[in-house]
Amino acid sequence: MKKQLRSYGIITVGSVIFALSFDWFFAANAVGMGGITGLAQVLNVLFPALSVGIGTILLNVPLFLAGWKFIGFHLLASSLFSMTVSSLAMDGIALLYTFSPMDPMLASICGGAMMGAGLGIVFSQGATTGGTDIVAMIINKYRTVSYGKILIYSDFVIIGSALLVGMGISAVIYGYVMTAVVGYTVDMIMAGNQQSSQV
Repeated sequence: MKKQLRSYGIITVGSVIFALSFDWFFAANAVGMGGITGLAQVLNVLFPALSVGIGTILLNVPLFLAGWKFIGFHLLASSLFSMTVSSLAMDGIALLYTFSPMDPMLASICGGAMMGAGLGIVFSQGATTGGTDIVAMIINKYRTVSYGKILIYSDFVIIGSALLVGMGISAVIYGYVMTAVVGYTVDMIMAGNQQSSQV
């Protein structure tokens, strides 16, 4: 029990860091994101009353139900916890404080590093923040498609969809920069300098 509580405490820290990086660097600077959070960001532009946090939870519901059926709930419990904490923290932080805009490239790099750190902490405990990670897990179970490729392709499409709601090409370009930084940071946290492990 003590070990499990410690694990969930670490997941909470990583999830809050993830949420803080979104509010501080991405939402404040209109930088497009990938994954379900990015899709919720697009929906927020279309429907301002639907916050990014609540949108993320709603979009994750059918994915978790599918994951429960095809993967098993015991593998998703910690991810469900992380997704809930990060989503609620996004809205909570946004209500408490409004961050000032900064240079978008700086926001993409610093925000990507901070978000990667948060995700790396969550991943280190065998959890995810939900979303496209679950889709990749399901597909990867039945097909020999690279887990990484599924995430990259889905993020590429979701970030690109920001153009459809008028976020502008710069939001998309900075979103791709952020995705690269997040990936590199997660690799560094998970594998350190073990290059073979990163590959």
